Amino acid sequence: MARNDRIFYACQAVAIVKTGNQPQDVNIARGLQSVGMNSNFSLDQIFEIGQLEIYENVEDIADIEVSLEKVIDGESLLYTLASNGLAKTNLVAAVKSRSDVYLAIFDDAQSNATGQARNVCWNSGCYISSVSYSYSVDGNATESLGFVGNDRFWNTEAGGTGSDAISQFATITNGQFGGDEPASGVQRRVNVRVADSTIPSLVKEQRGDLAGDQGNDHIQSISVSADFGQENLLELGRFGPYAKFVTFPIEVSCEFEVIATSGDLKSVSGVNKNLTDQTILLLDDAGTVLELGDKNKLSSISYSGGDAGGGNSNVTYSYTNFNSLLVDDGSAFSELA
Repeated sequence: MARNDRIFYACQAVAIVKTGNQPQDVNIARGLQSVGMNSNFSLDQIFEIGQLEIYENVEDIADIEVSLEKVIDGESLLYTLASNGLAKTNLVAAVKSRSDVYLAIFDDAQSNATGQARNVCWNSGCYISSVSYSYSVDGNATESLGFVGNDRFWNTEAGGTGSDAISQFATITNGQFGGDEPASGVQRRVNVRVADSTIPSLVKEQRGDLAGDQGNDHIQSISVSADFGQENLLELGRFGPYAKFVTFPIEVSCEFEVIATSGDLKSVSGVNKNLTDQTILLLDDAGTVLELGDKNKLSSISYSGGDAGGGNSNVTYSYTNFNSLLVDDGSAFSELA
């Protein structure tokens, strides 16, 4: 088979599939902007008294990572695909889900990913390691997702047995790309439903004087993120882990950056409590719902800018909760049998 001269965005496609299932069109990551993969090989050096040369360079478990970023556009979110739809109902079940992540590389002479892939990378049995969402006045709303695992196969399964990754992917690619359009349109600043969202009152205290303007809160960006980690569970008699697990509690962070009009407006007492629980619920026009629960507390405030270079002063309000993050993309995604 002839090789490509290069790989660029039009000749790549990514599918996220529940482990044990075959790829289908519903598994294709739409609106994908970037994909990255790392392999880390763990080596433990053993030396001995009496010689300088290494005694043995012991290989331990290899780790793989996959990082994806997509625009929020009304198509299924990466977190929805990776959790098999559980992201909107159950955080514990969502982070326990395992997915196979396929990266397929097609002919670089074609204008879209069509026909049989030339090479397919099969990242098997991956766990979700992190998720984040970003809305900004400058640019597109995005979702980023990280995976970790221990098995990566190019084109065929280890040892040449079992299913062929190229054949698995081929059934869903022919004619699936070319003419794609986002389901709701790519979300930008105007699509954030600030008035319908539930945002801490402190964030809104910088609001302007325009009467009746419910969106006039001067918010510049909103970001939500959670790091799930995922640690190996080992046992005697087995080389690789038999599972991975999340160490609870999981910290969920939410930051609001606002143009300052009156300072940061938060007094701090060293002799009394300063904080109360806050509810955070974020909505956009694509149907995305980010529900962070009602026990978010302010963790820090950063006031910056307004320097002699002519920039504006900004305030960043950072909130955290633990174990409370539900994500619904409004799609009709359902668990595959």
